[in-house]
Order: sequence, then structure tokens, then C-alpha cells
Amino acid sequence: MGTSLIPKLARKYPVVCYSANHFGNAIARVKNVEFIEGDIRDRARVKKAIKGSTDVIHLAGIVTDELAAMNPKLAIEINNTAMEGLCNLAVLAGIERFIYASSSGVYGTQPDNNVATELTEPRPETVYMRTKLEGETILWRYPQLCGVAVRSATCCGPAPRMRLDTIVNVFSKQAYFDGVITVHDGTQWRTYIHVQDATDFYMLLLEARIEHIRGEVFNCTWGNDNAKAIAETVAEIIPAKVNIVSDIKDARQYKMNAYKAEEKLGWIAKRSLWDAIRDNQAFFEGGGIQDPDSDIWYNTRRMASLMTQA
Repeated sequence: MGTSLIPKLARKYPVVCYSANHFGNAIARVKNVEFIEGDIRDRARVKKAIKGSTDVIHLAGIVTDELAAMNPKLAIEINNTAMEGLCNLAVLAGIERFIYASSSGVYGTQPDNNVATELTEPRPETVYMRTKLEGETILWRYPQLCGVAVRSATCCGPAPRMRLDTIVNVFSKQAYFDGVITVHDGTQWRTYIHVQDATDFYMLLLEARIEHIRGEVFNCTWGNDNAKAIAETVAEIIPAKVNIVSDIKDARQYKMNAYKAEEKLGWIAKRSLWDAIRDNQAFFEGGGIQDPDSDIWYNTRRMASLMTQA
């Protein structure tokens, strides 16, 4: 998300990017951006980084269910305790708008596998998802901020620091580089969105009238499919064999719509699942991924040692 969003922001505004840089800096040459390396738990450094800013887009955190489960204490410390500190510093710095990256996963598996709206009661099933929902609660404790939470679907499509461990991108990588898509279970539902649509939505929230977004939660998605259907769609575009295996049963089911964003802000995702797969294919063909098995493209693999050592 960050490596796709920051170049868009920098075309219109001066940007300060504060990051721990565990994945390097794939956008180091983007102009109009000040890059500051630091830990979000470092209060003094965060305070210095946000001085003079007008808005905060909070994307930082321990991401993926697997990582948070490795060290729940650290996940809570970074995703919640550090966020509380960031909100406090934002108020002191006179920040007006605070956009928080929540997750579609906070809804959990709904009764009868229903499609979640913003009025649906959250049912987070993992440590990670509970920390994302708690992040929303923390934000609402600071009414001085124009806070807004984005419950984003899983992003797909290429980015300067692309992830190959999200469902559409996993299957695209397997199809292109391996010729075989391996689907565990296949009945699990997932909600997804092209990363360019997701970042367009963040841009909209940054520029929307405050009275339209203050205290609001918005779902951000293009659609929902089960894993088997997603794999078969990938295989239609990037020819590959689809191998369905039942060795692992995934009980998590994520489905939601984004009607509120359309009704309240006039926003509709423009890029389909097919667009994301075709964009992935073009990115791969253009040499965007030199080593598809490098840990740099996989959040859990890259961060696992940090979680176990901390």
C-alpha cells in the first residue's frame, strides 16, 4: 500500500514517509518525499517526524494473522500501544485529519456467510484482526482529530514493493513462474481490491470534506470470490494448472461490500479482478520481480525472525 500511495501523494503534496524499512525502500527516488527511518514506538522520533504536517495516514503495523500469532505481545505493542501514542502526538502537533488503515478481517466469519457492511457487528477471529479493530477504538478516543478508518479488502496488483503473499498475487505468481496454482481448501471466501483503487480511495479521503468523513468507517473493496474461483480466473489469464488440495481447511470467510463509500463519497472501485491479474502478468513480464522466491515479497517470511526475537 505505502509504495503505491506515496508516489501519488507526492505528485500533489510534500510527504514525510516514516518507516522502519524492514523491506528496504523501493521508492527512494520519488521526489517531494522526505524519508525518515524509525520505529513507530520511538515517541521522540515520531514527534519530530510529524512536526509541521497537516494530516497522518497510518499504515504501519504488524501485518498478517501468522505474524501476530507468533508474538501477540509485540503485535499489540506496535498495532495498539504505539498507535495510542501516535494519536496523542498528532493531537499535540495540531494534525487535522487522521486516516487509519483497518482491515476487512475485523468482520470475521459472519453468520450464514453474510456480506458485511459497516453496520455489521465485527467478529475478529485472530490476534491480528483484534488489534486492527482495537485500533479503531483507540482512534475514536481522540475526537480532536478528524479520524476515519478504512476497512480495506486484501490488496492485489503490482506495486514497487509488491506482496506475493496475498491471495490474488500468490496465484498470479504461481501461474506465471511455476505453471501450477496450488489451492488449499478452495471454499474460503476472500474480498479483494486492486491496490491502485485502494490508494485512490485514500487520496479521496485526504481531500474529502471533513464533515463527510469524521468518525466514519468505510469498507473498501471491489468484490468477493472463493479461493477456487479466484485461482480459476487467474489460470484463464495466465495459463496454468489448478491443483486443489484439502490438506488445510481455512475456516475464515471474508465478504463485504463498499456501498457506503459510493453513497456517501461517490466512490466506486474501477479495476476488476481481471485487471489486477493482467497487471500482475505485465509486471512480471516487464521484469518487476527478479526473484519471486525472495523474502522481500513475503511479509510473514521477512518479519518472522523479528517476531520471534523481540
